[in-house]
Amino acid sequence: MVHDPFARMLRVAGWLAGLAAGVGFAGPMAAAEPPSGSRTAVVHLADGDFARGEPVDSAAGDSLHWRSPGFVKPFQFDIDAVRSVQFPVPEKLPQPVGAYRFELAGGDVLFGSLVSLAGDSAELDVSGLGRLHVDRSILRRMSRWNGGTDVVFFGPNGLEGWQVGDPGRPWREDAGHLVTDQEGASIRRNLGIPAQARIEFELSWTGKADFALSLGAGAKDAVSGYRIEVWEEQLVALRETAQEADLASLQEVQGGKGRVHLQAFLDQVQGRMLVYSSSGQQLANLSILPAKADVSGGMQLLCRGGELRLERLFVGRWNGEIPRVVEADKSRIHRTDGAIRYGQIQSYDASRREIVVETGDESETISEDLLQDLFFSQSAEAPPRSFRAVHLSGVRISGDLQKIEGDRVWLLCPGVRDPLPCSLADLHSLVSHPLRATSGRSSAREPTAETGRAGRLELHGTTLHGHLIDGSEGGSGCLVWQAAHSGVPSPLERGAAARVIYRDRKPVVQTPAPAAPQTVVRVQQARPAGLLGLFLGGAVSPPSARPAAPVARNLPTTGSILHLRTGDTLPCTVKSISEEGVTFESDLSEATFARHDQIKALELQPKAAPVTIAKLKMERLLVLPRMQRENAPTQLLRSLDGDYLRGRLLSMNEKEIVLEVRLEERAVPRDRIARIIWLHPDEIASTEKLAADAAPESVTRVQAIPNDGNRLTFVAERVEGGLLSGRSELLGSCRVDLKTIDELLVGPAIEEAAVGLAFQQWRLTAAQDPLEAPEGGGSDSEGLESALVGKPAPDIELDMLDGSKFRLESRRNKIVVLDFWASWCGPCLQAMPQVESVVREFANRDVELVTINLEETADRVKPVLERLKLDVAVAFDRDGRVAERYGATSIPQTVIVDRDGKVARLFVGGGARFDEQLRAALESVLAPPSEPDK
Repeated sequence: MVHDPFARMLRVAGWLAGLAAGVGFAGPMAAAEPPSGSRTAVVHLADGDFARGEPVDSAAGDSLHWRSPGFVKPFQFDIDAVRSVQFPVPEKLPQPVGAYRFELAGGDVLFGSLVSLAGDSAELDVSGLGRLHVDRSILRRMSRWNGGTDVVFFGPNGLEGWQVGDPGRPWREDAGHLVTDQEGASIRRNLGIPAQARIEFELSWTGKADFALSLGAGAKDAVSGYRIEVWEEQLVALRETAQEADLASLQEVQGGKGRVHLQAFLDQVQGRMLVYSSSGQQLANLSILPAKADVSGGMQLLCRGGELRLERLFVGRWNGEIPRVVEADKSRIHRTDGAIRYGQIQSYDASRREIVVETGDESETISEDLLQDLFFSQSAEAPPRSFRAVHLSGVRISGDLQKIEGDRVWLLCPGVRDPLPCSLADLHSLVSHPLRATSGRSSAREPTAETGRAGRLELHGTTLHGHLIDGSEGGSGCLVWQAAHSGVPSPLERGAAARVIYRDRKPVVQTPAPAAPQTVVRVQQARPAGLLGLFLGGAVSPPSARPAAPVARNLPTTGSILHLRTGDTLPCTVKSISEEGVTFESDLSEATFARHDQIKALELQPKAAPVTIAKLKMERLLVLPRMQRENAPTQLLRSLDGDYLRGRLLSMNEKEIVLEVRLEERAVPRDRIARIIWLHPDEIASTEKLAADAAPESVTRVQAIPNDGNRLTFVAERVEGGLLSGRSELLGSCRVDLKTIDELLVGPAIEEAAVGLAFQQWRLTAAQDPLEAPEGGGSDSEGLESALVGKPAPDIELDMLDGSKFRLESRRNKIVVLDFWASWCGPCLQAMPQVESVVREFANRDVELVTINLEETADRVKPVLERLKLDVAVAFDRDGRVAERYGATSIPQTVIVDRDGKVARLFVGGGARFDEQLRAALESVLAPPSEPDK
C-alpha cells in the first residue's frame, strides 16, 4: 500500500500532465469511410492506397479482384498488398448468439454451441457459419455466453458512440478496432459499467508502449477511476483517492510491437479491483474503501505515444465471487459454483449434456449446467494465416483467401476441416492477420521510362498510386490507369471526376469569397506565364499556314487575356464583342471566336492596378433581384479607377463598349475599362443541382496544370509514349508531355477546381424572396416582438415612384410608417388601404407613410395603385437589400419609426382589425413620456 501523498505525487507527476490532455470531450472524428447510407466498401492497400468499391468473383487466392466506381474494369490487387477491406456498418449491430464463446488459436472468436468433442476434433455449431469441424489443438477456451444475457457491452465495434477528447488528435476505426498514433489522444465512452463488473480487454501497440486505461471513469474526472497504465517499462494497476493510493506491477512491457490481454474484476462500492491474465492468473488485488459509494460507468483510454489499438472490450456483470488462483498452463474447468477441476477434457455427450474430464487415473462427469469456463492446454503455436474475417456480430475467424464467389468469401482456416464460407453481407471487415506470412515478392509495379510517369490518382473515396499507360479513345477510354498494386490496368470511365497528381503543388492564395467576414476584399487576378511550356513542340498543333510554335515562348507584353470558365487563360487581341460572343486573335489558338457561355472574364488591360472593394458593395453587385430574374445582367465592367457597372453587354469595337443597363443602352469608352466579368445565370444554382442536371459525358475532358498554375483544357483522345493528345474547341489540336505538368484534372473535376480560381468568386446570388404572411397573422400582436424594436432603424436610401429620392435619415423628428409590400402579395393589398387610412388620420401630427415595394418596377406598381385608388408614396427596394436589413422575410410588414429614428413597432401580417392595432400603436408612440412618481 502507498499512503504517502507526496511519494505518490512524485511517482505519477509525469503521467498526470499527459492525462490532463484528455479532459473536455468532443464528438468522434470520422474515419475515411464511404458516405453515410452507401453500401460501398473500401479496400486499404500498402503505401496508404485505398479504393471504394466491392470485391468480385475470383477463382484464386493470390489476388483480390476489385470493382471500383469510376473505372471500367476490375483491378486485381496482389494479396500481399491488401491490408484490409472495410464493409459498411449498419446503425444497429447484430448481437452474437449462442450458448458459448469459443476462443481459438490466433485470436479467433466464435459464438455458438458445442455439438461434439472427442479425440482430436470438436464440432461446433456457429451462428452465421453453420457446423464447423475443428482440430482440438486450436481450441483455447470455452466460456458460458448464454446469448449475452449477462453482457453489458461487447465491442468496441468502431467509433460510433465514442467521444474523442481532442479533435486535433483523432482516432480512426480499423476492422472495428479503435486506433490512434497521436500523442495525447484520448477517447471515452459511458459503457454502463455496473457496481460489480467483469471487464476483459485486449490492447496492442507498435513502438514504445505508453498508455493509460481508466475504468469506472467519471464524465469529468478520469484520474479518480481504476487505472491500468504504463510506467516506464512496467504495466501497473493503480487505484487512488485524494487521501491514499494502491498500485501493483502487472508485467514488463518492451519496446516494439506488443499486446496485452487482461481481465479486471471491479467492485466500485467496496473500492476493489482484481486483475487477471487471460489464462486466469491473478496479477493484482487493489483495495481502497471510497469515501462514498459512487458508481461511474465510463471508460477512458489515453495514448501517450506510439500507435495504440483497442481490439477487444467486454463488460459483464460479476457476482462478487473472487476467482480462485489457478495453474494457468494446465487444462481445467471452472464451475459456476467457483470450483476448479484440473484434467484433460475427454469428451462431450450432447444427448446427456455432460463433459467428461480425466484427472489422473480417474474420470469425472460434469453436467453442462455447472460449466462456466473450459480452458484447453495450448499444445501448439498458432500457424500463420493471411486474413482475419471480422463479422458484424463479433465473430472473428482467420485463414488464407481461397476464392470469392457470388456473395461469399471462402477462407482456408488452419485447424478447420473444410473451407469456410463467410457472407459478405455479414462482414465488418477483412484485415491482414498479425501472423501473416507473405510470399516475399514485391507487389508494387513501378513505372519505367517506357510505361509512363508515376503519379497518384484521386477520385471520390479512392487514391491509387500508379501511372497512365497507352490508350486511345476508340477503346474503353484513353486514360488507362495501371495501379501500382494491381496485376491488370483499368480505364477511367468517361465522366468520372478524377485528379492525377504528379507533383504536390504549393497552395495558391485565392481571393476571399464575397461571404467572407472581411470588411474589404482585395481583388487580384492571376497572370498567365509560360503557357507554352506545357507542351511538346508547342501548345497546339498550328494550322498549316502558320509556322509551328517553339517549345517555349514569352507571353506578349501587350494585348488582353481571356479567362475561360474552365480556368484556362489565353493571351489574345480582342477584335470585337457581339451578342453571340468574343472575336479575337491569338498565337496559341486556331479558333478566333468564343461564345459567351465559355468565358468568365476578359482583362482588356492586364496591367491595370488591383482595387479594393468594400464587402457590402460587392454583395450589392452580385445580388439578383426578383424583378431582374427574367432579364438577368450578364456582364460586370470594371473601370480603371475601380468603378463597376452591371448590365448586358451588347457590343464592343475598337473605341467603345455598349451595355444595356435597366433596359437603357449606355456607351463607355473601351480604353477606360480594365476588365469585363461574365455573370452566368446558371451559376446561381447550387453545385449539387448543376451536377444532377449535367448530362453524362460521352468524351473524356482533361485539364493539364503546370507548376505556374496555368491550365489547358481539351478533349483527350490518346495517350502514347508519355504524351497526352487531343483537341480543344478553342485551341485546336493539343499535345501535352506528362513529364511537364504537376496535375491532370479529369471530367467534372475541372469545374470543381475552377470554383476556387480567380474571377470565380463573382457569381450572382438570388435575392431572398419574402413569404406571403397569412391573413390575420398579426391580429394578436402589439408590434413589440421583433428584436429590432428599440434599436436604431437601418437607414434607407431609395428611388421613389415620382422620381425623387427617399432617405429615412432626413425624416428625423417625424413619425415614419414603412409598409413593405409587393403586387403579388394578397394580404399586402388588403392591409395597405388600412394603413393609408389610419396614417391619414394622423397627418397633422407629423406622421408620414412611405410604402416600400419589393423588387418590382413602376409598370407593375402603377396599375395596382390605380385599382386600389390609393395615392401613397412608393419607394423601390429593387434588390431586396432594405427588406433584408429590416428582416422582412414575410410581408406585409409595417414598421413605425419614432422621432429619434428608432424602431418603435413592427407588425407582420394584417387582418380585419389591423387598423385598430396600428391606430393604438401610433397613439402610444405619439404620447408624451409619463412623469415619474414623486
